[in-house]
Amino acid sequence: MSRPRALHRSGDPYPVLLGKGLLREVGPRLRRLWGSRRVAVITHQKLDRLFGRQLRASLSRAGLDPAFLFMPEGERFKNLDTVERLYDRLLRHHIGREDGLLALGGGVVGDTAGFVAATFLRGVDYVQLPTTLLAQIDSSLGAKVGVNLARGKNLVGAIYRPAAVWMDPELLATLPPREFRSGLFEMLKYGFLGSPSLFREMERSPSSFRPGTKALERAIASSARMKLRVVRVDERESGRRRILNFGHTVGHGLEAAGDFRRLSHGEAVGWGMIAACRLSQRRGLIGQALAERMETAVRRLGPLPSLARLRVDRALSAIDRDKKIGPRGLRFILPTALGRVEIVEGVSRDEIRWALHSLGVGRRPTR
Repeated sequence: MSRPRALHRSGDPYPVLLGKGLLREVGPRLRRLWGSRRVAVITHQKLDRLFGRQLRASLSRAGLDPAFLFMPEGERFKNLDTVERLYDRLLRHHIGREDGLLALGGGVVGDTAGFVAATFLRGVDYVQLPTTLLAQIDSSLGAKVGVNLARGKNLVGAIYRPAAVWMDPELLATLPPREFRSGLFEMLKYGFLGSPSLFREMERSPSSFRPGTKALERAIASSARMKLRVVRVDERESGRRRILNFGHTVGHGLEAAGDFRRLSHGEAVGWGMIAACRLSQRRGLIGQALAERMETAVRRLGPLPSLARLRVDRALSAIDRDKKIGPRGLRFILPTALGRVEIVEGVSRDEIRWALHSLGVGRRPTR
């Protein structure tokens, strides 16, 4: 493999590497990081079929004998029941505080395994090996870990830093098209917030960002570096990090209203960014041109699922319970220009209802 690219800076709390072939180097890298500690790999069966043989071979070459722990696939399994089952399996394999966890998967696996690492035996080390585009540019970075409750997304969690994040873009070649697009919606967010050149490139030529292309690898590096810049100054989301929630307040409500089955996270964020731009236009913060420009850019990445079968009241209830609440109500991230957003508190329930209706939530097409 070629030498991986370091996306972190000197002095950052953990290294973040991007490079083709990193999967094959996991064993030696874990050996250098942890010595002869035991390693428990948390993943799911599908990923084990895709990558398990390579990973086991790499770990074996390094003299490591891993325990593989499987969790179900899907956002609806990112919950405390799954966490408890993983605790039990860790105990059965005699994993102790001096051992480590390896999270092999997308955001669901990474968030869940990270929460397990933060809480099992009051904390064990873990490494993130993200296998989806969305996880590589977003969820594996920033040390947020957690799980969902029936009443809302990510309501139980912690800030718990990984020992390392290793991103192998070759793993993205196996992603189903819909799951790959899910990551592109989040990447567009990073372009809008901090890299206008990336945003314009995704506007003009979304098909350029395919697995295996230099354009995609550059975009992963750009998005990840922006996330790290923001987290570097506000790890615990007390200020600037809140801007990364652009599209997420409505997006999380839509995910919950669909029982975490009808929309992927990225699709929900795509709809959420459209809603945020419409709310911003309604408040006079941006003009129609920018709102329409964002919607066009989102839709050019691929089809968004219809929201007609979702219920407005369920989405509103989930939004009401969102963790992004300030003294004056929910915090919305509303754009004021390309590359600039405001953190706005006190968006009314009527405004949110209007935004949901504007997206077509609960509105069946007329014949």
